[in-house]
Amino acid sequence: MMRMLHPVWSYGLVSLQFISIGAILMTGAWWSSYWIGLSAQLIGVILGLWAVYVMRLGRFNIVPDPRDNSDLVVRGPYRWIRHPMYAAILWVILPMVASDTSMQRLAWLLVLVLTLILKLHYEEYLLNRRFGNYRAYQQRSYKLLPWIF
Repeated sequence: MMRMLHPVWSYGLVSLQFISIGAILMTGAWWSSYWIGLSAQLIGVILGLWAVYVMRLGRFNIVPDPRDNSDLVVRGPYRWIRHPMYAAILWVILPMVASDTSMQRLAWLLVLVLTLILKLHYEEYLLNRRFGNYRAYQQRSYKLLPWIF
């Protein structure tokens, strides 16, 4: 059963992620109007670029499925956070919505957060199946936010 749902689930989550990000971008300002928000967005951009650099662009996968030739990356931001790309998205999007809030943006933000949480749990399920040492990595790192989650 999991094999049959696997691609649908993976691409469905990615699609929902991009739809919600696109809806947020189309319904208001892209940059926070507050220096603290801009600082958070800059942190998000830096974290995202750092994660892509460490992962290597050719090995990066937009869907949560581990590639056949992949290795478990535990250096760079992955040393502390198992999903730094998801964290980077939130560091950029949260100040964006907080700075230019509407009910529509808040609804799409909720969809995005729930989608990312579902996606990271699903990805961890797949990574546990793929890598025997993933459980040990989970014990010494955080999912999304160091010291919190």
